[in-house]
Amino acid sequence: MNMLANVSSESILDPWADRAQFWLGKYEQAQPARKKRKKEPSPLILTGHGLSIRLDKGTLLIREGNTHYPTDFRERRFFKGGLDLPPRIVLVDGSGDLTLDALDWLAEQNIPLIRLRWDGHLSSVFHGNGYAADAAKAEWQSQVRTSEAMRVEFALPLITQKIRETIVNLEEYLPGSTAQKAALQTVTNTLRDLKQTPPKNTSELLGIEGKCAAAYFRSWNSLAITWKNLSQHPVPQDWLGYASRSSLTARKTPRNIRATHPVNAMLNYAYGVLESQTRIAIVAEGYDPTKGIVHGEKASDRHTFVFDRMEPGRPLADRWVLEFIRDQEFTAEDFTITSKGTCRLNPELARLVASSLYSLLFADA
Repeated sequence: MNMLANVSSESILDPWADRAQFWLGKYEQAQPARKKRKKEPSPLILTGHGLSIRLDKGTLLIREGNTHYPTDFRERRFFKGGLDLPPRIVLVDGSGDLTLDALDWLAEQNIPLIRLRWDGHLSSVFHGNGYAADAAKAEWQSQVRTSEAMRVEFALPLITQKIRETIVNLEEYLPGSTAQKAALQTVTNTLRDLKQTPPKNTSELLGIEGKCAAAYFRSWNSLAITWKNLSQHPVPQDWLGYASRSSLTARKTPRNIRATHPVNAMLNYAYGVLESQTRIAIVAEGYDPTKGIVHGEKASDRHTFVFDRMEPGRPLADRWVLEFIRDQEFTAEDFTITSKGTCRLNPELARLVASSLYSLLFADA
């Protein structure tokens, strides 16, 4: 007789559903209240399976996806010009249907539609402005790219600001350790040297920035991660701490890491949010996102001006992740491991991460 015959699928899935409901509650609590006669300040973050975005009688009708069972499908209806229209709509993983007339409706209302993949990386951005850059600004980008002195002049303030914010993270958000002290000294000395003797070319500047980043992420090794119910639901041994920003299963640059650890999975979502909103800002300002000034030495690189501009925001995204890890107690049901060893977030946890980061990084956008 099959001993599993009397075990219902609902009881097997209960821990996952409980954690999905837990993170959904956190997400709903984090949503700011909209004052009467004020425009909606927060993006609409959607996830789950069975999503639907379509038009109905001239209105935009959105049905949210299903992330756990039992749950009720929730629908939202938006009218043109309504104060409740979100500034942007973000699809976090999930699956469903999107109609072409809905895309036209969003473009008319100037609402970007952003798609984040299951690994947190940006998949696509649909925006009413398209990628039609202002000719004068695009020409400026081209000119700066041809002058090493102008490239350094453009990049130095961005990297300097990034290093300043990195120092804040080291001093206030990372636990004290030998690596933390060494990183703080390295980064502080670098900031001083940048002021006294600025680099002469971007290769030198990127080398300096890379040295700081390596020391900074080594200090994350002392990061404490709190787990519960490990006797019932164990996690991989390397998840009990944090060893590296790099992937354990693939050699990838930090920009394209396939996360094998929960911290890296959350960082991927953080950087995906930062990248998507930076791209929208660049397009809205009339610049060409493909004409990078510091990044983009290879012909295969795309949208490299986005990576240039988002550098100062990376430590801010890191800061949210550090605070979140410090304040939460995780369980194995908050994550899943794919057949290739990749770590994926519970979809409701992913929605909370994306929503909170948009509120933190782009509160005034």
